[in-house]
Amino acid sequence: MPYFFCGLALAIACAQLPAQTLYRCGNEYRDTPCPNAIALDARDPRTPAQSAQAQRQTAKEAALAQQMETSRLQAEAAAAKRLQAQAQREAAQEKKRAAEAKALEPAQEPVVLKPHKKQREDVFTVRSPKPPKNAASAAAPPKSP
Repeated sequence: MPYFFCGLALAIACAQLPAQTLYRCGNEYRDTPCPNAIALDARDPRTPAQSAQAQRQTAKEAALAQQMETSRLQAEAAAAKRLQAQAQREAAQEKKRAAEAKALEPAQEPVVLKPHKKQREDVFTVRSPKPPKNAASAAAPPKSP
C-alpha cells in the first residue's frame, strides 16, 4: 500500500512539470537531439479533469487489488488448514488400520534362546577309544574314523 501512495505522489509531481521534448533516434528515445532525430511531444494530452478521473480510477483499482490479495491470502490459509486436518485424519486412520491388522494376526509365542555353554579354550581334552565289551569284538581290528 505504501508503494501506491508513493506512485500516486510521483504521478502528481510529474504531471505538474513542464513537458520536455523527446527525440527519437532510431530505436532509442533521448532528451538530446541526434542526427536524423525526430522530435516528439511528450506532453499529456488529457485535460486536468481527465487526469483526475484516471487517478481516481487507479486508486479504486489499487484498493480492489488489495482486497483481492487479502481474500486470496485468507483462502490459502483456510486451504492449508484443511489439508493439515485431512493429513491428520489419514494418519489416524492408518494407525487404526495397523492396530487392527496387528490384532488379527495370530499370537506368536516369543522364542526364548538358551545361552550357549561356555567352552574353555585353554583346556585340551583327549579321549581314548572305549574298550570292547566282548571277546569277539576284541579280535576284530579297530575301525578307523
